[in-house]
Amino acid sequence: MKRFILPVLILVLLLISCCRQKESDARKLSDDERMEWWQDARFGMFIHWGIYSVPAGFYKGEAQTNSAEWIMNKGKIPIVEYEKFAGQFNPEEFNAEEFVGLAKEAGMKYMVITAKHHDGFSMFGSNCSPIMLWMRHHLSETS
Repeated sequence: MKRFILPVLILVLLLISCCRQKESDARKLSDDERMEWWQDARFGMFIHWGIYSVPAGFYKGEAQTNSAEWIMNKGKIPIVEYEKFAGQFNPEEFNAEEFVGLAKEAGMKYMVITAKHHDGFSMFGSNCSPIMLWMRHHLSETS
């Protein structure tokens, strides 16, 4: 899991470097100006990528149609089983520079990566309390 923290960090840094305005300038923009920038940018990418990529739409050999990042919910996968996918998530061949380069080549003006999705899995290290442990604790109390 530690192996992909550096590539994700590189992606974030590349995205920041792609911005044309300094952070201090961005704070001075009004909501209307920000919305105007976004409407002018028109083409970008939202990246949903996490441990839900491991089962790739299948659970116990059955396709979970229209599930993607909702596979835990739609497939009714118990948290204890879903957590096991984290150990299999190993994007060691991830190349942030190539990812950003392809997006730029396609004409994209922005990228947003889902660093923590509703399933509780983070694409970064954190000292926050782990959501999966909290969910397991509270779900076991109601069972």
